[in-house]
Amino acid sequence: MRMLKPSFKRLVTMFALLTLATAVSAQTVTFKTLYTFPGGANAANPASPLIFDHSGNLYGTSPEGGSVSTCGGYGCGTVFELAPSTPKWKEKLLFAFPANADPSGALARDAKGNFYGTTYEGGDPVCNCGQVYQLVHTAAGWTQNILHIFTSNGSGDGQSPENGLVLDAAGNLYGTTQEGGAYNQGTIFELTPNSDGTWTYSIIHEFNASTQQPSDPSGSLVIDTAGNIYGTAAFGGLYFYGAVYMLSFSGGAWTVTDLYNFTSDFSYFPYPYGLAMSSAGTLYGVTLGDGEFGLGTVYELTPTPIGYWTHTLLHTFTGASDGASPTGGPTINPSGGIYGTASSGGIFGFGTVYKLVPGTNGKWTYSVLHSFKNSSDGSDPYGGVILDSLGNLYGTALSGGSAGYGVAYEIVP
Repeated sequence: MRMLKPSFKRLVTMFALLTLATAVSAQTVTFKTLYTFPGGANAANPASPLIFDHSGNLYGTSPEGGSVSTCGGYGCGTVFELAPSTPKWKEKLLFAFPANADPSGALARDAKGNFYGTTYEGGDPVCNCGQVYQLVHTAAGWTQNILHIFTSNGSGDGQSPENGLVLDAAGNLYGTTQEGGAYNQGTIFELTPNSDGTWTYSIIHEFNASTQQPSDPSGSLVIDTAGNIYGTAAFGGLYFYGAVYMLSFSGGAWTVTDLYNFTSDFSYFPYPYGLAMSSAGTLYGVTLGDGEFGLGTVYELTPTPIGYWTHTLLHTFTGASDGASPTGGPTINPSGGIYGTASSGGIFGFGTVYKLVPGTNGKWTYSVLHSFKNSSDGSDPYGGVILDSLGNLYGTALSGGSAGYGVAYEIVP
């Protein structure tokens, strides 16, 4: 397997070098490997979150697989479907990228069943800095439409969209680029559908750490019911250790507000990565390198009536049985608790799926639902988990499985 391109996957290894002997209880749960990716012309090494359709099929992207005649024999990446079947689920390729692409981040799906995503590379042959695409189902199969090609070399456009897309209630798409923009520290962009089927692209924010703003956006965006956009930035902010920010639209313009600025309390770089929002408006997030051991944390941000947000640390990863480097999640269970994945650590050192449940006096209980063994269950669960209506969890592991190209799994708590 070739080295995957997106930068956070390289950074994870920096935060997972320490192993300590701290015991964390494991729950009795049922783990099932739904599908083992065989590689070759199929999807391979899935690293992004999955999404459901209304029929219970799963969809995702893989940075490798597809046409193995290009991209060094590994394939240029795919968009795939996994459909329930007995004894194992069945894979169907919706699209195999014909050239260097590295599809990254979660897919978005609209009410018509169209899919939207980003590629970290490809597009403009000069800068090779990514694109936004749409997949539309027709009688002949799935057709790809390119909505935007990033051309950052001296153009002021964004570059390298790693974190996928989100849709608002009006059908507008939002995403981030890690680089590019006027200050080459990343952008937030919007794509608005037009009546003739075209899309209008615009940059709604350019990050600039020199003014103590957040910079280098990391992880997926979140949109609330009022249309405000929330995200995390790996660098910049008041103390230059990253921040959680909100982008709100008023008076014909977008305004960025820092909700929380990270510090380096334990001499480690926090590297905040991704958010989830509860129905009450509380934000939950993870850091890859913060905490006492420098191996990541899970935290809560609660809004107050006077406009400030309160930061509460829910768990600090030790690198032992609880895991390390929580790249996946968190995912909120409406009935209580949050879930996520740690991409390394655990009893066997290949990552964990965890659960955090609120208790009395503001304390949260952490438990491990599964520790990956790098066998038939896979290893390195980068993409986090999603929940079905029954509370069962679904996710992918980047590597492992009988063929070594990763697996899709289900956990019944």
